[in-house]
Order: sequence, then structure tokens, then C-alpha cells
Amino acid sequence: MKIHQMGSVLTFGDAVSNQILEIERRLSAWGFSTSIFGATLGPGMGRIAQLDDAYREHMDDPEALLIYHYSAYCENHLLYERSRNRKLLIYHNITPGEYYGPYDLWYESLCSRGREILPRLKDCDLALGASEYSRQELVQAGFAGDRTGVLPIFLQVDDMEATSRDEGLYRRLRHRETRNILFVGRVAPNKAFEDLIKIFYLYHQYLNPNSRLLLVGARFLPRYDSALDALVEHLDLTGAVVFTDRVSQSELKTYYEAADLFLCASQHEGFCVPLVEAMYFGVPILARAETAVPYTLGPAGIAFHQMDYGVLAETMHTLVEDQDLRRQVVATQSRRLDDFAAAKIQARLRAALQSLGLSVPEDASPTNGV
Repeated sequence: MKIHQMGSVLTFGDAVSNQILEIERRLSAWGFSTSIFGATLGPGMGRIAQLDDAYREHMDDPEALLIYHYSAYCENHLLYERSRNRKLLIYHNITPGEYYGPYDLWYESLCSRGREILPRLKDCDLALGASEYSRQELVQAGFAGDRTGVLPIFLQVDDMEATSRDEGLYRRLRHRETRNILFVGRVAPNKAFEDLIKIFYLYHQYLNPNSRLLLVGARFLPRYDSALDALVEHLDLTGAVVFTDRVSQSELKTYYEAADLFLCASQHEGFCVPLVEAMYFGVPILARAETAVPYTLGPAGIAFHQMDYGVLAETMHTLVEDQDLRRQVVATQSRRLDDFAAAKIQARLRAALQSLGLSVPEDASPTNGV
């Protein structure tokens, strides 16, 4: 039995690409013949994946299964639509284009187009969202509700455990017991970095000047970057707000281990992997309850609905300093983390394949995870 996976841009470290690789590991362990295709292959990815044009020779096999990962507009949606394989769509969600409008018209167009064609992809045997929020969007786009489900993202636990933290960086971050407020995610407008900065300003100015806001993620929008830099300068937070840009796996682990609080103000997420990573590292979470965030967070952490900067700054301070509250919050997160155990997500993947009539063994596969 052949199972093909296809995505858009495949790069090591990207959440969607990581999910493709985690699924491939399990498919191979279950005895399937597998292949991976992408429109663009990042450095080193050519060893395990092919450009999507190579998929054409497999399109006419009605016995094969195509797993199509949809996370951005990509021309290979035409290959998916024309394929005679059985089809499983995995929808990772796409940021609404209007978030990008003031900063980059190309990204605005790309995202808008990606969301516009989602209804065209409903001709499939099964569609899975990375979260319940994404599954609901599939139904709203015209997918049959009884042929949708949820497949959460596999957490990269093996990589985290095998990676050593950067001790020099850790010492600098913990110097003089500075309180480190962390957010992880690429610097995109939907993640509301301006709100993070404004909340932190009140916390830093009035509650704890010995504090730092660590914003860990790639910067790729010059106009948005300039606006954020200007805000930091205007609020006199230069040095207290740190944009790291891209970091290594070792550095990422270090930022989590040095963090006192994970603060998320994002207005749109399809899943939000860093929330689960914060749970894994035992960092208390304060997060805006928008889009997929409440589904990923569940009963864990502390969620907020109103953007009241003063109240949130005070909540941050309490969550950082009140050790009893911290322990209670981290305990809720630890219990929630169990829902994202690799064995449970793997069982969902197995059930999805079995619902398509595939024979999947019950063991002899890598669970690896929390």
C-alpha cells in the first residue's frame, strides 16, 4: 500500500514539515510504502522528499492514498484536486489576509487566496484539522461534518530531550534573577506583538523593572518589524524587549528553561505549538483565548478574553511571584499535556487510516513523546 504526503514549503524545524515527518515515521513503521512531496524543499530536505512535480506519476493509482497538508496557498492544490488517489486532507489553517494588508500585499494576497480555495478541496475521503477550531472551519467551508476530525500536532519531544541547553545563554538570562517573559512564534501581525509589548511595558514600568520580554521567532516583514521597533523605542524599552530572530534548537530549549511566564496575545492560531512546548517545560501560560488557542489550552493555564493591559500586567506579576498559584497553574498544564502524548495522537492517526479501510497494526510503531 502506497501513501504519499504533500505540502507546500518543506523545511526542517517548521511545524507543518515536522508533522509530515512524524506521520511518515509512523507510516513506515506500520509497513506502508511512503513518499513525501513539496513545492519547495529547504536545505537538506531533498534527502527525504521530492519536488511535487514528481508526484504526477502516482496520481492515477486509485489504491494509493494522498495525504495533503494544507497550510498556505500553493499551486500543488491542483495536483491534489486532479489526483485519483484516495485523499486525506490535513488542514493546518491559514492566517486571514487582512492581518498582512498594512505590511505586505503579497502575503495578504497569498493568505486570502489560500482561504478562498479551501472549499474546492472538499472532494476527499476524510479531512482532519490540526485543532477543533480548524475542523470547524472545514465544516464552514463545505466539508461534510461526518468526514472530518482532529489530528493534533506531534510535539518534537525527542529533539528537545536530545538537545543540550546553551549554558552561557542561560546564565545571561538568569543573571540577577531577571524575570523573563517569553513568547515563541514568527513575528507576524496576527500574533499581536504590539499587544505583548504594551502589556509588558506596564509590568516592567510599574511592577518589576528587573524584567525582560523575550520574543523568539523569525522576523520576515520589514514594515511590521519597523513598527514594532519604533514602539519599543517610544516606550523606552530598548534592551528590555529582545527580538531574537531565528534560533537554534539548543537556544530555543534554553529560552523555555529560563522563562518565568509564557505570554500569548495572538489573535489567530491554527494550533499554536509553543503552548504545548510551554506546558512541556513547565512554564506557566497566560494566553488570549482566540481561535485555536482555547482548544489547545483546554482547562490549563490562564486564558483571557479582554485586552486590558493593566489587568494583564497585574495578572502576569501575580503569576510570576505567587508560588502557590504558579504550582497550581503548572499542574493544570501538566495534566493537559497528557492529552498531547504521542501515543494518543498516534492512535488518532491510526483510527483515521482505519476509517479509510486501511489495515494498520496495533503496535510496532514509534510512539516517542510526552
